[in-house]
Amino acid sequence: MLLLHLSDIHFNSRDVEKPYDQNLGLRGDTIHDVKEMRKKIGRDVDLVLISGDIAYHGQKSEYDFAWTWLTEELCQACGCDEKNIFVIPGNHDVDRKAAEAPMHEAARKHLRSVSKSKANAEIRRYVDNELSSTMLFSPIENFNRFASKVLCEVGFYRKETGQNPYAKRDFELNDGSTLRVWGFNSVLVCDADDDVNKMFVDPSAAEIVKREDGVTHLIMCHHPFNWLRNSAEFQGRIEEVAKIHLFGHEHTLRVDEHKKFTRIRAGALHPDRDEPNWQPGYNFIDLSVSGPPENRKLGIKLWVRHLFGTRYIGVPDGEGNDPWQLDHDLTPWTKPEPVVPRPALQADGSVVVEDAYVANPAISIRAVAIKILALREFDQREIITKLALHQDGDQRLLDYEFALAAVRRAEERGELQKLSDAIDKHQGAKK
Repeated sequence: MLLLHLSDIHFNSRDVEKPYDQNLGLRGDTIHDVKEMRKKIGRDVDLVLISGDIAYHGQKSEYDFAWTWLTEELCQACGCDEKNIFVIPGNHDVDRKAAEAPMHEAARKHLRSVSKSKANAEIRRYVDNELSSTMLFSPIENFNRFASKVLCEVGFYRKETGQNPYAKRDFELNDGSTLRVWGFNSVLVCDADDDVNKMFVDPSAAEIVKREDGVTHLIMCHHPFNWLRNSAEFQGRIEEVAKIHLFGHEHTLRVDEHKKFTRIRAGALHPDRDEPNWQPGYNFIDLSVSGPPENRKLGIKLWVRHLFGTRYIGVPDGEGNDPWQLDHDLTPWTKPEPVVPRPALQADGSVVVEDAYVANPAISIRAVAIKILALREFDQREIITKLALHQDGDQRLLDYEFALAAVRRAEERGELQKLSDAIDKHQGAKK
């Protein structure tokens, strides 16, 4: 499985789509290098991972530009379907103006004053209450609107929309086992006073990543452990269970090799021009499983790229190798045998097949989410109402949450294709 790992893109509303966009050439250099690397590796990218700071001021216009660039340029360059973008928020994805109210300021001050031993319990108290949780998550509402297009929004748990305080998605590795990608939120508390040991990761991150046969865990978090006030339980759990750790925020390309895991910092695609040692970078990561079921190995090939002048070059490992070659032991696992249909004789003498394997539907929930969220809110509601995909209680949801709740219900009812067709028909009628 080939991954493209980016971080800290920092799309800035002061620059994008303007004649003096200072990163226009840089983005062109990046797209050129991605195309060349795709040719060199000889495969399309399966998954684009962005470990935070998509925007610079957390503004809607920045995310609109980001979505266009990601789908029309980056995904085209690397051969990845737009529904396979996976994102998490960073501190620049926070709309600071939305967090200026006194209650926000008081909550941040209180949480940062709590002792480390009680930090998780206090954060959990806020997150488990809908009113206080909504307050904590409201400064990243613009991020969530953007992330909802690929079902990566994070917030107060809502059963009807499938929303959680974290993002999660499963992919199939080459031996049939599962790569589980987790995206954790480290900007529950975020303002001008951000610093080492002052940020918080959602406490669920220290609990839900668990050992499972046939599952390899990859975690993403914008802030490295040293920035997190409640990092102890999180770091302990992640280092024991997850094989790959991806971080952003610190604008340095760095790979930490350990026996049990590999930790990678992406660098920054758009670092601030005035920061010392300005050097944009990103990574290609190839994952594969080898060996017999009782002695499986996770192989990692890592191409670390950074800009030199107007071209990207490879950053070799300590022995001069490019790509880096790493591996980790995996637990024994054997792929289950497929279910074999069983013929059964009926009373009338006819034969039917029981336990027949039902293939996954051709249409994916992410593809339908992207399509419906591209419509105007009025059109979304017209389709959802016509298909009876709404229910009591949806009135309190935000517009994009209302649409996602309908998509989730369509999936549960086996009506995703029906919803997708209705969207296509509606768009055709508008032309």
